Amino acid sequence: MNRLPMFLLCTLFVAACSTPPTPTGSASPTSISQVIPTIEVPTRTARFETEDGVILSGTLFGQGPIGVVLSHMQPGDQKSWHAFARLLAENGYLALAYDFRGYGESGGTQELGLIDRDVRAAVAFMREQGAENIILIGASMGGTASAKVAGELGVDMLIVLSSPQRFEAIDVTKEDLADLRGPSLWMSSQSDPVTRDVQSMQQLAARPATLHIYDGIAHGMDIFNSSNGEDLTQRLMDFISEVFPPLM
Repeated sequence: MNRLPMFLLCTLFVAACSTPPTPTGSASPTSISQVIPTIEVPTRTARFETEDGVILSGTLFGQGPIGVVLSHMQPGDQKSWHAFARLLAENGYLALAYDFRGYGESGGTQELGLIDRDVRAAVAFMREQGAENIILIGASMGGTASAKVAGELGVDMLIVLSSPQRFEAIDVTKEDLADLRGPSLWMSSQSDPVTRDVQSMQQLAARPATLHIYDGIAHGMDIFNSSNGEDLTQRLMDFISEVFPPLM
């Protein structure tokens, strides 16, 4: 496995252990800046349109043929993924963190039952940027929407973090999961109410499908801010780099 540089791991460990986990259901947007040090990489604003005419806004980090689409949880917006997007860019990946409709700088209203359309639009946009392979990573509702469309869109990898199998009108079916083309990683916390759904989806997903359950109750992006933040960061980077080695 490719490992993060030792100085980075040390920084992650100190920050993760010194930052208490944010309670599930907190009204404050979560951030992983506490566990990933600031990294300066090229960025540019992204704007793209959904199939129903909503203009979404995001930020592109780095460059390269491997595109990673980062979909946020509720509450939150694209900024919750920025620190991890910088880490991906530092390792030679092209990362897109974007706002769902009605969130952050995106247009439209918060029609949560339609956010799978936003993931489709993000994937199409990344392909227009020259991405030859697509990785979907989503937390909570972002993971549900990503799992719904991953097989349909033929993406190359799916990573789901603390996501329910059904969110609003978005229902991830057995057929959706059987259509997955690439490897998938399913993660949650032992005492999180959505963990049963995460386990169920992992069991239904086309192989190979990996499951990892942390101790505690931290949900979605809050895991980055818990004592498991260092391990989560490393596990994500290892999973991606085993299939798509870093280009830096």
